[in-house]
Amino acid sequence: MMIFKRKQLRQAILVALCAVPATELMAQIPAAETLTIAQASGSSSIPATGEISGVVTDAIRGGFLVGAEVRISGFEVVAVTNSEGRYTFRGVPVGNYTLDVSYLGRPARQTQVTVTGNQVSVANVVLGATGDDNQAIESIVVIGARPQAESEARALQMQRSSAAIINVVSADAVGQFPDQNIAAALSRLPGIAVERDQGQERAISMRGAPSRWSSISFDGVNVIAPSGRRARTDTVPAAIGSAVAVRKAVTPAMQGESLAGNVDIITRGAFDYPGFKSALNVAAGYNDLGGGDQYDVGGFVANTFADGQFGVLLSASRYERDMVTDNFETDWETGEDSQDREPGFEERAWADAHQNKLYRLVRSNTAYSGRFDFRPSDNHHFFFSTIYTEFTDDEMRNAHEFDFDDGAVRTDRASVTRGYADIRTGNTPLQGTIYAVELDSTLNSNKTLESIFTNTLGGEQRFGIWDASWRLNYSNSKAEGGPSVQSAWRSPRGADALSLRPTVVYDYNDRTRHGVKLFETIVNPDGSFSRGAIKRSLDPQDYEFVRLRNNTRLQDSKSISARFDLTREMDLFGQPSEVQFGVQYDDRSKEDTRQTLQILPGALTAAGVALPTTDDFAINDPYKGELPLGYTFRYFSDRGLRNLWSSLASQGFAEVLADTSETNNYEVTEEVLSAYAMATTYFDWGNILAGARVERVDNTGSALVRFGNTYQPALVGGDNLQFFPSVHVNWDINDELKLRVSANSGAARPDFTILRPNFNVSDENQSISGGNPLAEPEKAMGLDAYLEWYMPSGSFFSVGAYYKSLDDVLFTVQRPTFGSDVLNQPGFDRSTYSYTTTDNGGSGHIAGFEVAVSQTLEPFAERLNLPDWATGFGFRGNLTLNDSESETPDGRKIQLPGSSDLIYNLALSYERYGLSTRLSWQYRTKWIDSIGDGDILGDGYWDEVGRLDFKVGYTFNDNANVYLEANNLLSEPGIRYEGDPIRVSEYEEFGPRYLVGLRLNF
Repeated sequence: MMIFKRKQLRQAILVALCAVPATELMAQIPAAETLTIAQASGSSSIPATGEISGVVTDAIRGGFLVGAEVRISGFEVVAVTNSEGRYTFRGVPVGNYTLDVSYLGRPARQTQVTVTGNQVSVANVVLGATGDDNQAIESIVVIGARPQAESEARALQMQRSSAAIINVVSADAVGQFPDQNIAAALSRLPGIAVERDQGQERAISMRGAPSRWSSISFDGVNVIAPSGRRARTDTVPAAIGSAVAVRKAVTPAMQGESLAGNVDIITRGAFDYPGFKSALNVAAGYNDLGGGDQYDVGGFVANTFADGQFGVLLSASRYERDMVTDNFETDWETGEDSQDREPGFEERAWADAHQNKLYRLVRSNTAYSGRFDFRPSDNHHFFFSTIYTEFTDDEMRNAHEFDFDDGAVRTDRASVTRGYADIRTGNTPLQGTIYAVELDSTLNSNKTLESIFTNTLGGEQRFGIWDASWRLNYSNSKAEGGPSVQSAWRSPRGADALSLRPTVVYDYNDRTRHGVKLFETIVNPDGSFSRGAIKRSLDPQDYEFVRLRNNTRLQDSKSISARFDLTREMDLFGQPSEVQFGVQYDDRSKEDTRQTLQILPGALTAAGVALPTTDDFAINDPYKGELPLGYTFRYFSDRGLRNLWSSLASQGFAEVLADTSETNNYEVTEEVLSAYAMATTYFDWGNILAGARVERVDNTGSALVRFGNTYQPALVGGDNLQFFPSVHVNWDINDELKLRVSANSGAARPDFTILRPNFNVSDENQSISGGNPLAEPEKAMGLDAYLEWYMPSGSFFSVGAYYKSLDDVLFTVQRPTFGSDVLNQPGFDRSTYSYTTTDNGGSGHIAGFEVAVSQTLEPFAERLNLPDWATGFGFRGNLTLNDSESETPDGRKIQLPGSSDLIYNLALSYERYGLSTRLSWQYRTKWIDSIGDGDILGDGYWDEVGRLDFKVGYTFNDNANVYLEANNLLSEPGIRYEGDPIRVSEYEEFGPRYLVGLRLNF
């Protein structure tokens, strides 16, 4: 049946493509925006016509101006220049015309052009020049290089000329972002909140929506992130793009999976520059915490050949950081789940474990890209691009856990306890003493590599009145884990070993300094306990060997995509319009495989081999962190741990961990056939973009499922048909004010991991987790309204509101019991295990309000009688107020996970005489990270967080710039808590980091 469906899909796409003449299959986005205006002349018959075409360039810095708006006086249409600065008007009646050309921060310019029948009239325009002599305006030249202002002007101009609601981050004047990955660059935009891992920007939340609702694309071609649909933008170095466009309102031409919006990384091409172009960035620095190094190097080279018919661009970049983190984690449980049975236990929550995870990390972002362009004529353009991005995380982790509830008994069943959850001893949830605590330690060396490899063959052609475009794309995303070597150790066991375990005094009154102090344990003759001498260090004799494991995992996602679009200009309802149609076919698959080998003490003892100790691979490096631990310890050697594994494995002691592959491996496929139609109709006051998209999705999932003692293959599948209409109204109130109103819809399909039909069983934790092949897409209908003010000086102000009605929101839920005996085995009743899965909830909403402003003192210089040096000061900021609600599968109303009530960014800047500085502050309020179980403990939150960054640079000329960047100057921590802010479950500090660099541009 599935084979039959796939044939149907392929036949449908072939029929759609064959319906177009074969020559029209070689097309994509037009080389320049083209508009036909003959119908707007008011004549009942179409007069003799010609074309106006040209390139808009910049007199101040040279090069093309992207997003410049070109108008013909007396007509309603507007053309927008593309990345090559090109624009085209078609079907222009014969005659003499005036062209009005505008670009934010540049004086508008008019030029005259004469159109003759069936001819192309060329009108190239240089902005920032006076009259006919093309000399740069002096008042602009004396300002000097302003990379921040010029970068922002380009971004705002692209936003201004868009037919939909977008925000843009543009590379600065020398072609580099000031941030090391795309997530960091996007965090400066309105409504964008960033999620961090180990202090590094990882994923974004767009206007309060979960990160999985945002898609990521390269030059408009969607790609699947290595670990799933969630757009992990730390995988992509910022240096790879010339700009990043965040599309907040979905249009019919965009895939419906962009429920919250789309992050489109716009890469460079050789035709973006008038000739040879190159840039180089070299930087080095260090991390304050731990003193590790960091470096950043990258650049590109581009050139055109054969009178502009061929173009080649190559680029590469690498950023690497050697860092450490300070960490403590505290696990909480309610009084009902603990051993506490004293009066009032229902209102108490106890920490059942406390641990420090001390990381030594080396992280890197690497990217390579190349693009080949061929333009045999103005009507035909072909290209091939290839992009490879890679994120690596080499991690060594010393984890020291104090297992407070090990061996604990209920207080109503024993007169003497070790003190855990026992208020009779004077203990409280925040402070107390616990005797004979078990130590658990994991010393792990983990390696992770995530990569995206995307290749696109495309073209854009003109055939008479039609513009045709096409894209063929192959993408391969991988998340490779391992080989990771993990070792586990714990305190000696048995009744006689209690005195070998430490007594722990814990103090959690300071939520930023959860701490423990260690003492020797004295076991009294009556079975009670006493505190002995202070214990200053964790030593090899404190631990027994538990196991060694070697883990490998590969998440391999492949995608083949074919897209074909047709565009033409025509008269709709008496108004000039651009009509666009398109079809797209996507065939995606993800295969997840893993294997674990382990070495257990029993095998070594049976062979007469001495059990390893932590001393076998310990080193004597000093503690690299600053968090007061209350004890000392020894780091381990990565090479020593791996040599220990290799030595024992080579002797035949390694065995495959049963059920790991069988219960985790899966394959999921997805086929999407979509089509859309939309029209942009122009009026003297603006334009309306309206249309709809329809998508047919077929999913299959295969895995092994355990039935008793055997595994049997399971194959499940489903399909759905969805319809996404949208309308976007753009009202140009005047030359400076623009009002945008949008109604749109979308759906986020469940991640591949959710759709897998298998279970993961942990007998150690008595838990089961599994996928949900029956999960439905998450759906939304949205309304947006934004007022934007683009001032001639380059200043900007906007205010907007948005609302999304949500349905079928997915939640990770933990059910108290699995409730089925299908996974039971002799000696294991797994029906009582807790069960974690993902399921659809009910309805909900996201509503919010955004304000953004960018202003310098320069426009007020004459009015305020300011000295010239003072005009370089500026302010940039944005604020988002957000409200959300969603219904969990059990009917509880909560704030949408990942959503903050308040997000804002503030930046003070100074740019004058080549000096460029920026002091910026980012802030977001708390947000739900996990759904809790029970009213006492509550949901899990990430606490409010801010980040202070500083950058200063000096531009010597158009070719050289030096800079200093300082990030996280206030050493803001990451804090996670359960229900009450005092119950901190995770605390991490990362420290400031500094980078000094040189950028060259030729």
